[in-house]
Amino acid sequence: MNKWSVWFLIAVAAFVSALIVIALHYYRRAQKSSQRDWRRLLMRLTIVDRSSIAEVALDIIDESGQQRKDKGSAVLEPSEIWKLVGGLEGLEVLEANSAVLIDLAFYVQQWYPEALAVAEQLRLSAREIEWHVERLKSAQRTGKLESAFPMYAQPAVAAYYLMTRRVLALYEEGNLAMLGDLREAL
Repeated sequence: MNKWSVWFLIAVAAFVSALIVIALHYYRRAQKSSQRDWRRLLMRLTIVDRSSIAEVALDIIDESGQQRKDKGSAVLEPSEIWKLVGGLEGLEVLEANSAVLIDLAFYVQQWYPEALAVAEQLRLSAREIEWHVERLKSAQRTGKLESAFPMYAQPAVAAYYLMTRRVLALYEEGNLAMLGDLREAL
């Protein structure tokens, strides 16, 4: 081997080593950023009373999301729904949280491409919640909030409840490590 071949091999080895170091640096940085993004998403969720949400939702739907038709369905009084949900402000929190649920589904898409279908279903549910909340705001402006509240609030809560179940199921299917944190947040 001549002197130039040795120098060439040393230069190639140094170049490859530098590429490996740079790749490791950006890989670690991406992992930290991903964890930070996850934490930011969870921090955007406003804490709601899960048991109250479930009580209001399960008054009109069953666990699978189907409309209940038995005698024990739709028995909550409007005043009870108002109290359990937290009024119009509580519904606005659910509306904001629904946007975060969509983001959580899109976050999973990085590793679990099947999340796209769930994210699209969540987007439709979020639009439904938005529609119900807008109807209630209109009713408030016209002074008819009390009579409109049960008609629009309960379906909005049911849609939100099903959204949370879908996101949890998505994280379970993907067998993602963040499932425990998500369960606590939802």
